[in-house]
Amino acid sequence: MNDTVMIIAESNAIEGKADQVRSLIQSVVERTRAEDGCLRYELLHDLDDDHHIILIEEWRDQASLDAHLASEHLSSLFQEMMPLLAGEGRGTRVSRVL
Repeated sequence: MNDTVMIIAESNAIEGKADQVRSLIQSVVERTRAEDGCLRYELLHDLDDDHHIILIEEWRDQASLDAHLASEHLSSLFQEMMPLLAGEGRGTRVSRVL
């Protein structure tokens, strides 16, 4: 059984703020990838909607994800990024089928 936890995180930037949101996320990518248990952390660009922000994450286990969610750099990111987003984002926990 595979205990890895994958997250598809999606949000929408306010008109004209997508580049700023992506820049904020990029500022924490290397620190996040260096975290114990991080297997994958990718910022994706929606080719059909520039304001749609997508992150794909994979963590060794739930404890690794929980530690990431409690990290100082993620807390700071959320504080800076939330005013630039249109509504609440969505995080979907998924597992690999094939």
